[in-house]
Amino acid sequence: MKFKTIITTAILSLSLATPVYAAVPSPSQGTTQTEANQINQLKNKIASQVSQLKLVEKKGIIGTIQSASNSQITVMDTHNQLRYLDLDEITKYSSANGATLTVSDMKQGLKISALGIYNKDSQRILARYVSIEIVPTRFYGEITSIDKPDFQVLIMTDSGKSEKVEIDTTSTVSSYSGGTSLSTYGFSKLSLGDRVEVIGYPDKKDATLIIADRLIDYLNAPKDPNIAFTTPTPTIAPAPTSKGAKSINPIK
Repeated sequence: MKFKTIITTAILSLSLATPVYAAVPSPSQGTTQTEANQINQLKNKIASQVSQLKLVEKKGIIGTIQSASNSQITVMDTHNQLRYLDLDEITKYSSANGATLTVSDMKQGLKISALGIYNKDSQRILARYVSIEIVPTRFYGEITSIDKPDFQVLIMTDSGKSEKVEIDTTSTVSSYSGGTSLSTYGFSKLSLGDRVEVIGYPDKKDATLIIADRLIDYLNAPKDPNIAFTTPTPTIAPAPTSKGAKSINPIK
């Protein structure tokens, strides 16, 4: 009995002598929690950036200026929709030949192309590059006159307008008579009444003259009865006379 009492007393003494501590996170646990917070912050930041990126994209348009100011250009695009270009101090302007322009050169009626940052939310473009474009002229018609020395033809369009077209060294002349491809053709083979298609640009010095970039002669196309042309009459040069010539005496 006395022995049991001694053992019990010893156990109680050891229990009272052992200090009891509150549970605290280990250093490794604290580091993991900090990293988790940093990862969550990074995820939120990336998600915010991604949502912003989804709202913008690079975009280009071509259209005609409807109005222009120092901060905005309104453009009617090729789909007949109004587009709004926002301008700032780093927007660059140029002409078709590469010359540097300013915003004051952007006039109503000019055809331009623009490249910038499109905001899907506001549906506006923050323009980075704006360039004045020269749009090619394109029309169909029949050849009504041929000027061989100057390599020019007159073409009456289906709308009744007469267009003067010049074929130069950069022009491509082709013919089409059926099938799937064009054949190489030449100015000397063009004939009055031929149905042709012309794609070209106004001459820099003469706005009434179109320099052909491409001319296609549709050889088997039916003629338009509403387009008339006059076949030139050959001019017969008069025979030379002896008037004024120095007389020649016969040899005796």
